[in-house]
Amino acid sequence: MFLHTADLHLDSALKNLGDAAKAAVRRRELTDTFERMADYARDNDVCAVIIAGDLFDEGSVTFAAQRETAEIIRSHGGVTFFILSGNHDKKAFDDEFISALPENAVILQDGKTLDFGDFTITGVYDGGDNLPVFDKDKFNITVMHGQTGGDINTRRLAGKNINYLALGHLHTYAAGNIDGRGIWVYSGCPEGRGFDETGEKGFVLFDTLGGKKFVPFCKRQLREIKVDITGTDNYMSQVDAARKATEGLPDGDLYKITLVGAMDEGVRAEVKAVSDRLGGSKFFVKIIDETTVKLDERRLSLEKTLKGEFFRVVRELNVSEAEKGEILRYGLAALDGTEMNDD
Repeated sequence: MFLHTADLHLDSALKNLGDAAKAAVRRRELTDTFERMADYARDNDVCAVIIAGDLFDEGSVTFAAQRETAEIIRSHGGVTFFILSGNHDKKAFDDEFISALPENAVILQDGKTLDFGDFTITGVYDGGDNLPVFDKDKFNITVMHGQTGGDINTRRLAGKNINYLALGHLHTYAAGNIDGRGIWVYSGCPEGRGFDETGEKGFVLFDTLGGKKFVPFCKRQLREIKVDITGTDNYMSQVDAARKATEGLPDGDLYKITLVGAMDEGVRAEVKAVSDRLGGSKFFVKIIDETTVKLDERRLSLEKTLKGEFFRVVRELNVSEAEKGEILRYGLAALDGTEMNDD
């Protein structure tokens, strides 16, 4: 049995969280999850872990993280780790890291096929157009990092006797057929790092008999939730709406909550209040305000006041309706003396 993973991005800076303390916790958890996967492989008769690119995030990886990764591999000597570099970690595979790797780590070389009797494994960097036709009597694994339909054309891999194409680069699990014999599979990333990586994350188990399954494994999920606060007129009712929307969901997950709805003039979305109160019970909460202002447009269009004149000028602007709404939202709030949230 094999464990297929990719896009671990160990030692990522995680600046997009905007919270240095929580980013430090998550950075540690990325490595912890790699170690937990290694434990899983050791404890469940997995013969090899296949890493299909982007083991590290080369922009921030430290030598200490490289050495720790090598030590995790060394401490699981009964499992072979086949490693392909990706577009984010090639520079991390420097001489120091490679020299620190134990014997059970195998760096896959471009186009070189390794034969292990019952199965072969081949790392590819160029899209696979020059791959040979593999032995039809063996289980043939090919490992690549890239985008199907882009630099990887799976139609050109048909007829090459590939059984399993282990892919990295796409951070969501996906799978499809190469031909009647082989399949391509993205394991996705084992941990989400930002809110473009929401949902369950994990790895893929497969075997030489054609078995395959996705195994949810992440420490925390990232979740995006929209909360309609139309009709609320104080922060407590907005907090209640946000709490109801997250009721029953794990406190340890990361939440991006977008407040939507039409607010009465003079009423605002209380972003900080909702964030502070919800953040007290959740590991990480980010609040986005996308509410609109419920306007009495007929009254404003006739009103002989500064607000009325502002409304008429904005309505004549040559911009989109969404932009007009945003301008009115901030402008009318300013005229009312109301501080707006721009988080």
